Amino acid sequence: MVKVLITGGCGHIGSYLIRKLPSKYKITVVDNLLTQRYCSLFDLDRGIKFIEKDIDGLTEDDVVGIDVVIHLAAITNAEGSFKNKEEVENVNIVKTEKFIGLCKKVGISYFIFPSSTSVYGASVDVVYEDDDSVVNPQSPYAETKIGIENLLKNQSDINYLILRFGTIFGESIGMRFHTAINKFCYEVSLGKPLTIWKQNYEQVRPYLGLNDAVRSIMHFLDNLQYFNQTYNVISGNFKLSDVVKSIEKVSDKVELNMVDTPLLNQFTYDVSDDKVRKTGFEPKDKLEVSVKETLKLLDNLK
Repeated sequence: MVKVLITGGCGHIGSYLIRKLPSKYKITVVDNLLTQRYCSLFDLDRGIKFIEKDIDGLTEDDVVGIDVVIHLAAITNAEGSFKNKEEVENVNIVKTEKFIGLCKKVGISYFIFPSSTSVYGASVDVVYEDDDSVVNPQSPYAETKIGIENLLKNQSDINYLILRFGTIFGESIGMRFHTAINKFCYEVSLGKPLTIWKQNYEQVRPYLGLNDAVRSIMHFLDNLQYFNQTYNVISGNFKLSDVVKSIEKVSDKVELNMVDTPLLNQFTYDVSDDKVRKTGFEPKDKLEVSVKETLKLLDNLK
């Protein structure tokens, strides 16, 4: 049985992943529970070892015998990262570097790191993951993602996999609402107007459904020959207007507040996922279906 350790296993992605991994994997979850997502541990359908620790507090005994690490633990709020840059760097880079060292010390062979397409800056051309010239992170959060990617690429005795995820949408027991699509669904459910920069309304950004994110991880767990590479993983590149139209099809409470002031991360780029598709992975999540499901969860909010 393959032993998998998932850091940040109670978060948005992690809480879904630990419920979807096949039974052939023996799961250890590490989470410091600072976000109070205890509900992520409710009603699990099999035995899972849980370690309530920060990653820099892990010992050799905690990780010895693990075959694969899936490193989700991080401060993930790009907008908030401007206000606490030092903390983000400490949690996301310094602690991760120490954790990688521990993994190497006990002989862990495979390390999966879900990075982010936010490492790219604005581009008029389609963005490819093997073109370093298009890497231009626009927030301290995105800078830490590149920092960890570089740490992993410089390791000679561990097999890494870097998955640059689009902005996550979709529901899980540990879901968060500060990312674009989920946030819009939440605000509409409360009857709040959606604040949108006018010039951004037709700009394109990469998004990734939660189910596709988890499916991509499972795909590579079954195909270790594709490690030591970086892949863009997205469900699609959508205009903000596409997102709004998807919400309008389900809700009659959509009100737009169009503003002239530029908002954070309001730039356009179109990401290619040709490389990951060549490994046999095909995205399946549909924007409109996910929006409908998320709004249904929030249906009784006023």
